[in-house]
Amino acid sequence: MSDTATQIPAGDVGAGHTLGRYELLIPIASGGMAMVWAARLKGSRGFQKIVAVKTMLPKLSEDPQFERMFLDEASLASQVRHPHVVEIMDLGEQDGVLFLVMEWIEGVPLSTLIKAARQSGGIPLPIAVRIAMQASAGLHAAHELRDGAGELVGLVHRDVSPQNLLVTYDGVTKVVDFGVAKASGSGGFNTQGGQIKGKLAYMAPEQIQGETIDRRVDVFALGIVLYAMTTGKHPFRKESDAATLYRICSPEPAMSPRKLVPGYPLPLERVVMQALAKDPARRYKSANELLVALDQALPASMRVSSEEPVAAFVKKLAGSSRDEQKARLAAALERADKKAAETATLRQVLESQPPRSRASLSGVSDVSSVSDLTARPSGEASGIVGITRPDVSEVPGLGAAVATQKKSRALWVIAGAVVFAGVAVTVALLLGRAAPAAPAAAPVTDAPVKHEPAAVAPAAPAPTPSAVEAPLEVAAAPEASAAPSAKPGAKRWGPAPGVAAPSAASTKPSGGKKPGLSVDKDFQ
Repeated sequence: MSDTATQIPAGDVGAGHTLGRYELLIPIASGGMAMVWAARLKGSRGFQKIVAVKTMLPKLSEDPQFERMFLDEASLASQVRHPHVVEIMDLGEQDGVLFLVMEWIEGVPLSTLIKAARQSGGIPLPIAVRIAMQASAGLHAAHELRDGAGELVGLVHRDVSPQNLLVTYDGVTKVVDFGVAKASGSGGFNTQGGQIKGKLAYMAPEQIQGETIDRRVDVFALGIVLYAMTTGKHPFRKESDAATLYRICSPEPAMSPRKLVPGYPLPLERVVMQALAKDPARRYKSANELLVALDQALPASMRVSSEEPVAAFVKKLAGSSRDEQKARLAAALERADKKAAETATLRQVLESQPPRSRASLSGVSDVSSVSDLTARPSGEASGIVGITRPDVSEVPGLGAAVATQKKSRALWVIAGAVVFAGVAVTVALLLGRAAPAAPAAAPVTDAPVKHEPAAVAPAAPAPTPSAVEAPLEVAAAPEASAAPSAKPGAKRWGPAPGVAAPSAASTKPSGGKKPGLSVDKDFQ
């Protein structure tokens, strides 16, 4: 996996993910069993190439039958090499995701062309015949596939339809999607008896009835495609699938194209009707026979002998779609390049840290870009404050991330200081209540002292040697020696008679710290 890759849950992929060497960019199409992405193949020394990556849909990833079909497509289609067949380049699996890599085709499905052409009278006959001829050439190459010993594999596409014929902006038609293909030869892949695969509206009668099939089912399907291109109508489609299948299997032939399109060339009608013969023995035996017949189906003045007229027609109908797709692809490449640059910068900064700082950044080792880092809660990436490089603010996006983390830490420090102060005040109050308050010193004045006889009072017991002398001399005042018959609740300014005052050693804070500032080690 490359540096820009992210972890992909089994069967779940999206734009920005990387499968092997392929970076997914934008989705292109979605079918019954897979999704196709525009992707970028990145190589050494700046090499890159746009390819198409086909991934199995998550809901089918657990089904062994669909997985087998996906693998069969890769095994069979990759052996077919022809200008009119989409090339299969690679097959891989990563994090439970099966993917198939194909050549990138700049074009549109034939189904899109047929719909777009309805507003302008349909696809012109010369263009339609040219498309059918190129599709016949691609199918014949697939039908003629041979194994290592030179034996025919017996490959049958079984899903020829306008959706699986791509027409490029250069006027070239390519057959794609061998997902339900069948190889009947030795070592091939055979369908179990009674199984029906393919699009119902393009199946041959023997295919619907579960009989033995061969390449002639593809000829029948291509005949339906040609009929639809040249008349604008499907030859057998009815209001429901069941009615359509009945219509295909009934002995009644399709309606003559000349009844639908005035001036329809008779030779072309004969070719189309023979391709649509219900009895396989009356059809063309191969796609190549159909190709030869189509080449002579139109008058010389109507024939198209190159791709230029087809290309001009495709660009006229789908040129805006091409521009939109190019813009989407360019934007996706720009995002991917930006993310790759951010990731490279972030990794370079992280790797340049000393071992101790790098250990503190272990919590962000899985960050793939600066944007991912700044989007996380501060608690998950608090190690980023360990970055002390002087030029960190010059890194695009990284300075903001560092500032955010530092601000978050400063708020925590302030909160801790407030808690610490509260605990200190609480401890000071508790200590103040436990020790007796020292009496206030008498005010010193310059007035002469009058000597008056002191009142006779019972002698107080002599203080013990450990008593504090100077601050407690006020205890000899008459108020301090009140008789035991004093009123309850009277305030007493010194130790009770007979009670020793606290020693100086007991009032002095240990360690030279001020009273009230000694706190538990847990708060230090």
